[in-house]
Amino acid sequence: MSFGNPTYYIILRRRPRNWEILYNIGSENSITTVLRLNGKNADRVFKCIVDNLARQGAIIPLKVSDNEQVYSIREDLGPVVGAYLILIRRARNIEKWGEFFRKLLDGHFVGVAKVFSTFLELAIELSRSMPTKSGKGYTLSPVVVDALSTALKRFVDKVAKSMRIE
Repeated sequence: MSFGNPTYYIILRRRPRNWEILYNIGSENSITTVLRLNGKNADRVFKCIVDNLARQGAIIPLKVSDNEQVYSIREDLGPVVGAYLILIRRARNIEKWGEFFRKLLDGHFVGVAKVFSTFLELAIELSRSMPTKSGKGYTLSPVVVDALSTALKRFVDKVAKSMRIE
């Protein structure tokens, strides 16, 4: 999936019982929903991402209403946000990972942002080889996302411990 000069979008959308986060990548010609997360903490995860990106001047609001918020993410941080959404999937301690995300954007983990970009590329490539279910509506395979989420959590824990930044 080559996007040329991609644009990254994060969307928070109200659903009947909860919120859902959509992570989209696109260009002038097309936009693809790469990942969808929902659940009781989706609005808190979204707020953490938006607030931290806003501190970096890395996000532009495109639409803000009661039922939907759409933001464009600065190109260099778009893949980092995608990988962070993989990391946070099924996380129990969202505050811990939110603090990590803040420190990552503040530059405390030199080189990890590039690794996060690579993890997102890996997730996209692996998902291409997975059997697809018609109508699932997003690019990343849930099986791949679950596996990489676990791997990313372990990776971040080891890196934070070795860098003594916890």
